[in-house]
Amino acid sequence: MIKKKIWGFIRLLRPEISIFGILCVYIGAIASGSYSFSYELVYGMLAVFFIGAGSMPFNDYFDWEIDKLNHPNRPLSIGLFKPVFGLHTGVIFFIIGLILSFLINYLCFIIALIAIILIIIYEIAYKNKAFIGNIIVAFTTAISFTYGGAILGELIKPTFFTLISFFIFLAREIIMDVRDFEGDKITRITLPIRLGRKPAAHLASILIIIAMIMFFIPSYLGIFSDWYIIFAIPVAIITIYSIILLYKDVNNAWKTSNILRITMAAGLIIFIIALI
Repeated sequence: MIKKKIWGFIRLLRPEISIFGILCVYIGAIASGSYSFSYELVYGMLAVFFIGAGSMPFNDYFDWEIDKLNHPNRPLSIGLFKPVFGLHTGVIFFIIGLILSFLINYLCFIIALIAIILIIIYEIAYKNKAFIGNIIVAFTTAISFTYGGAILGELIKPTFFTLISFFIFLAREIIMDVRDFEGDKITRITLPIRLGRKPAAHLASILIIIAMIMFFIPSYLGIFSDWYIIFAIPVAIITIYSIILLYKDVNNAWKTSNILRITMAAGLIIFIIALI
């Protein structure tokens, strides 16, 4: 039972998602001129991890009934933990993230505070507001790049990475709503429910195409070396393939969202290599 609880707690946090945030912070810091691991950078990575990981059980607390249909294997859905445990875990992790951010500088603290407030507002008021909710989630994820720059007091240089990630995260949020269409019909009014699954999927595809165009801008402007293209093209091809799958059948939303997660991780690694 103890092992089951420990594994369940890890699944509750979904740390693999927060690792994206850590990489985003690192990229934002490198883009702003940091090439070494200072204690501020480590604090920043940990802060984003705790805030990102805390948002998972916090979200599950509000969605545990819907998740019985959409995600029946999640810890709260199967009753491994009481729903309130998700709420308490989320709040504790948010506080830890704020404390770590405060130890860096006021700018990081403000960004972290804004992100947490938006997460709370989303869960309480905008989760059922279709596109607005998707925008909030994408923004709070993409702002990790800006947070990385804020560690050095820089907000402008990470902007490109924040923008490209915003479009790709926004697209994936819409695709996940397409994926969760049946369960969401119970209590939510998502974009696929309001517009239909196909129109929502088409909008997500357009956002991904915009992100892919931006993905090649650094090479066009000569910001990255020529070999960047060699790594960027395969990632773009696989990403476009995921769109084609979705275009052929909206029931492929599961496959598309999973492929996007992989290509997003690959894109972050490419950015890190290109910046170092």
